[in-house]
Amino acid sequence: MEIQHFCHDEHPLVFNEDERGHRCWACNEPILGPSYSCIKCERYYHHKSCAELPRELQHPLHPKHPLILFNEMNFFKDKKYSKCEVCRQYRGQYTYGCSLCNFNLHNKCASLPLTIKSEVHEHPLTRIWRSMKFTCDLCGKEGEDGIEIAKEIKHFSHEHDLKLIDEVENNKQCDGCLRAILPPFYSCVKCNFFLHKSCVELPKKKRHPLHRHSLTLLPKAACRTMLFWCDACGQICNGFTYNCNKCDFDLDVQCSLISDILAHKGHEHCLHLSSTRYSQNCSSCNFERSQGFRCITCEFALDFKCATLPYTTRYKQHEHPFILSYVAEDDSGEYYCDICEEERDPNQWFYYCAYCNYPAHPKCILGKYPNFKFGVSYTFDCHPHPLTIIQKTKDHHACHRCGGPCDEEFFYQCVSCNFYVHTYCL
Repeated sequence: MEIQHFCHDEHPLVFNEDERGHRCWACNEPILGPSYSCIKCERYYHHKSCAELPRELQHPLHPKHPLILFNEMNFFKDKKYSKCEVCRQYRGQYTYGCSLCNFNLHNKCASLPLTIKSEVHEHPLTRIWRSMKFTCDLCGKEGEDGIEIAKEIKHFSHEHDLKLIDEVENNKQCDGCLRAILPPFYSCVKCNFFLHKSCVELPKKKRHPLHRHSLTLLPKAACRTMLFWCDACGQICNGFTYNCNKCDFDLDVQCSLISDILAHKGHEHCLHLSSTRYSQNCSSCNFERSQGFRCITCEFALDFKCATLPYTTRYKQHEHPFILSYVAEDDSGEYYCDICEEERDPNQWFYYCAYCNYPAHPKCILGKYPNFKFGVSYTFDCHPHPLTIIQKTKDHHACHRCGGPCDEEFFYQCVSCNFYVHTYCL
């Protein structure tokens, strides 16, 4: 009897009725009985029960997302960021984790009962997993204080203090995820800087199934131009990045939030992250990619660019929000984008305002660079004043570094000096 196990891609693990003398790869405890191991490598010994653990777990301590089984040692060298949420320890064993929330549970901790009987109290005690004020009836100390949203904060990504705002701001972008700013968010009163509350709370370190090293959150790309191409969706971005300095690997915020199992409103089955040698057409945009999310039940596939499309968005001065739609709005047989007035493929996703019967291509609603914020200023040593990144203009100003016309899609400008420079000339 053989099984294909995630810990070892090269060979299957073979069943052994009675193993003695090895420690389990999953729990690090001695094996005395039925087991699985790789007989070719003579490694990867597992208790039978550990080898047959489900790869995915829905746990009441973290009901928002499924927890995925992984080897703690392979993913995290920095123990501070991989502690189990129950025992608060790093044990170098199999762990159920949520990469979206940096939430980890050792397998044994995940199997602990939520309700126990104790001699200290006459009724069963139930584990509670939420922030609340309480006083321990045994030691008399107050514990896990209730969380209060800070009205003013200092964030490592910005030089000024940020204040909490609950009002709607039109046509403003979050400087972290580059999406439209919605309350609650933090704003700088001195400059045009905004952060969603959720972006303020992003973990400084996290793991992601697309990369073998832990990733560090940076407010700007580590490269000279302050811009980066996301290694998941392939789009250019100037927001926050989860970066691996060793491998020059970058993920934008939206792609970093997706785990290796995706439940999407656009498809009835769960989608699984996969990288293949051959390209497959995305079912949303028809673009060919070798890396993306695939359905194991049918032929549906989704690339990262479409997997991270916002469900709702706004367009300029249009009064109603647009909803991401997956099937044609009617059976007329004629489908057009009301922005560019060109034909639409009825099999591809689009944005739709039902109030106005207004359909549009995603690229027409979100723009050519949806993960980019123009008008942001940076300081470089090639010029004494901050340079602002702007989109291509009709004037084609000459670059002050190479002398060529600034006819790129975007370039840097100093308004006070009438100074222009290509991004690649920095």
